Formats: sequence, C-alpha cells, structure tokens
Amino acid sequence: MFEQFTESEERGQVGIGTLIVFIALVLVAAIAAGVLINTAGFLQTQAQATGEESTEQVSTNLVYLSTTGTVSNSEDGINQFETTVQLGPGSSAIDLNDTTISVFTDDGESEEFDSLAEDGIELEDRSDDEAVLSTASSDDDATATIVFDLTDGDGIDPEDGQFDEGTTVDIVITTAEGTQAENSFIIEDPLDPQLDGNTDPDQADEIRLG
Repeated sequence: MFEQFTESEERGQVGIGTLIVFIALVLVAAIAAGVLINTAGFLQTQAQATGEESTEQVSTNLVYLSTTGTVSNSEDGINQFETTVQLGPGSSAIDLNDTTISVFTDDGESEEFDSLAEDGIELEDRSDDEAVLSTASSDDDATATIVFDLTDGDGIDPEDGQFDEGTTVDIVITTAEGTQAENSFIIEDPLDPQLDGNTDPDQADEIRLG
C-alpha cells in the first residue's frame, strides 16, 4: 500500500508540472499574439497613410492648355506671356498660392515664384484669393491663366525687358503635394503671329507660343 500511495503522489506531481508548463505556454502565446496584433495594427495604419499620400500625389496634377505672348515694341521678342492651366482628370483641388512656379530659359534666365502675390506674376481676371482650382462648382473654376510680366523688373528681368526670338522657355509648376507640371515652348525666329488670324507682325499684339 505504501508503494501504491507513493506512485499516485508522483503521478500527481507530474500532472501539476505539466499543467504549469501548459499555462506558461499559453501565456507566452498570448503575449506573442498581442505583440503581433499591435504590430499589424501599426503597419496597417502606416500603410493606409502612405497609400492616401501616394494617391493624393498621383491624383493632384495640372495640365497646360495654351500659352501666348505679347509682342514687344521692338517686334523681335515678347515682353509678356500668359499660360493657361487646368486641373488634370480626377485631380483634387489645387491652390496656386501654395505652388512654386519656376521659369527657365536657355539664355540662363531663371526665376522662382513662391506666391502669386510676388511682383511680375498674377492671375488674369482673378484675384490672388481666387487662386484655388476646383471642379466643385464649374469648369471655369478648374482653369486659370497665369500672366508673367517681363518688364516689371522685380520678377523675371531679362535684358531689354523681353525674351528674344529663338529663346526656349520652360515653366515648371510644383504643387504642395510635390507633383510637377512642365511646359516648354520656343519663341519662333522670326516671330510667327498666328493668333486671331493676324499674320502681320507689325499689327499683331499677341502670338501663340504653345
């Protein structure tokens, strides 16, 4: 009887030890699962934020429609040019006051505008407060014409206050989201005034550039 009692006691101790080990494994597994769930939640949040940012960058864009220039008094260049832009298909609203507009020429001229309130640049028929392009109300609100004055002296200030014939001009608009819209045009040499059907350079006030 003594031997049987001893065997039962040993079996009970082994069972308790197994139970402790099992509980410890369950606790470790629960802790590991909690860590994995927290990590997965963090990664999901981060991925969602990255996806939204990427989508906004892709969908926020501008499209150039046309560019015209005003013939200078010397009739061998332009002293002002206007470029019309609109929201790209599916683009979210863009505030032109939050964009950076850069102008470069192959003659080494360059200028960067951080605001439409700066000298030498303005919106045609719209105030700086109306610089948001949006399709929420009408198509007119999705289009804007940006005017660059080469005679101002404080903005783009080329020699003689004009871009000469044969000059290549690049315009780059960088939105607040980092997307860029670029347009390039060449001022023909000699000038080729085709705007409004007027082909006489002495009578033409504007020429089509791109």
